[in-house]
Amino acid sequence: MRRIAVVLAGLALTLVTCRPASQEDRQASSGSGWLNRQDELLLAAANIALPPPGVTPADLPGPQSQGAQLVARYCAQCHMLPAPAMHSATDWPGVVRRMWLRMEWLPQALGVQVPSIPERFEMLDYLAANALKVSGAVLPAGRGRDDFALVCSRCHALPDPRVHSAQDWPTVFARMEQNIVRMKMRPLTQSQTTNILLYLQDVTARR
Repeated sequence: MRRIAVVLAGLALTLVTCRPASQEDRQASSGSGWLNRQDELLLAAANIALPPPGVTPADLPGPQSQGAQLVARYCAQCHMLPAPAMHSATDWPGVVRRMWLRMEWLPQALGVQVPSIPERFEMLDYLAANALKVSGAVLPAGRGRDDFALVCSRCHALPDPRVHSAQDWPTVFARMEQNIVRMKMRPLTQSQTTNILLYLQDVTARR
């Protein structure tokens, strides 16, 4: 967490030094230290947008592979290590490009290492190969399918319902609900929770 705080503080410092403070900024910051309200809002937003609790390097698929080692080396500098299954193969390119851009803009004094071009390709290939397995164009029929499609597509591509066992889905789903709360999104109703869990377990049991 200390690493996260250092990086976020660096981001705020960069923005402050690149933008002259207005009279309103100076007035707003008079009672809250060196950060003005705009910077405080930026830090709050950045904190919310951080990845949820991640995995350890040993938990990564193929932890001894070059791709896994690069992900562990670079991604864990600023936040918890993300699991490759956090995003689909179609989503990962946009996610990592945003991260690389942010890393390049961080002050050098923070000591954050930036991957080389060959390393970026290696990381992206690794993440895509171990990404979230998404569902096909047509979801299997069943009660709860509409709730599953509506709720789970708010944050990522729809996962293949068969990517987890019927016994594992309650734990996975509970973790997703925690992420929804953390991201300040509209919570699920009890009916949605029940319908989605029953749907996922039913589809998984059919295979």
